[in-house]
Amino acid sequence: MNIWWYKDDKTGHLKQVEVVLDELKKDFSLSIKEINCKKSPFKDILNLLTAIFFKDKNTNPDILIGAGHNTYLKILADKVRFGGSKTKSIAILKPSIFRSWFDLICAPEHDYYENYEKNTYTFIGSLAKVIDSIPDKDIGLIAVGGKNKHYEFSTKEIYNQIEFILNLYQKKKWYIFNSRRTPPELTERLNSLNGDSINFIDVENQATNLNEIIGKADIKFVSPDSVNLVFESLSSKGSTYLFYLKPKNNGFMMIRNKKPNVNLPISDGWKFYKNKIIELMKNLKISRDVGYLELNDIAESIKAYSLKKPNTHYQLYAEVEKVAYQISKLIKS
Repeated sequence: MNIWWYKDDKTGHLKQVEVVLDELKKDFSLSIKEINCKKSPFKDILNLLTAIFFKDKNTNPDILIGAGHNTYLKILADKVRFGGSKTKSIAILKPSIFRSWFDLICAPEHDYYENYEKNTYTFIGSLAKVIDSIPDKDIGLIAVGGKNKHYEFSTKEIYNQIEFILNLYQKKKWYIFNSRRTPPELTERLNSLNGDSINFIDVENQATNLNEIIGKADIKFVSPDSVNLVFESLSSKGSTYLFYLKPKNNGFMMIRNKKPNVNLPISDGWKFYKNKIIELMKNLKISRDVGYLELNDIAESIKAYSLKKPNTHYQLYAEVEKVAYQISKLIKS
């Protein structure tokens, strides 16, 4: 099967398409052509219009697939120019425009505040490789994010929580990872923790692979601001815990309505919605698929962290397998 993979420069997008293709390889023999896409919206629109008049129906790839806004218009243009009746265009994640032009869109359900198109299949959270191997009870993982649109990120609070975790599980071998969003002062403090039982791995020099440790760790503490990281953890065995971070704007965000309602108190058509990422993480806590750190008032001006444990019998998240099945059905139709 001839697949054209449209790639942008975002690791989270690349990982999600990669795991889908890896899943498809279990049932199909794939020949993959990789196409690097740069941000060029005006050029992409022109390319799409040009494709309507200058077609090449001799190429006929089977699947055109990609994730990220830099890829979608290029996929549609190549579908028009090179695609025959068997060529399927697939968007991983939600395109902003021309959604009905795709044969299939596979996107997180939290990206939709309202109804979605008939060509859309929604999954929970993020796509990640399913790791079903038994974890090592002596290994723990800590992975921190950084400044983001959803939560207040406090270096002091995160570091205090890490100290709480390390004191609670002193016998484990800990691997601590930062990210490109992690503030330098927190990176510096994490680096100072290096020792016999603590191994800090800087994002700029990751000699140890994060995905490898996610699969090995029996217990994992991750930042709720990174959906990809949370669901990579939930797609492997072992317990997943979320750090405590305070939601921004009380957990709400403003979204412009497509059809402004004159009865809205905000006259220009903007409306308050619950923040989709915060709600997603809240639902994981309610279902007890994750455990979490909680900040409690002990006495006046005295606060302390406590640990809420997850359900030990939860099923692995295997959203990538469900998406691959939808694509398989499309291929065979």
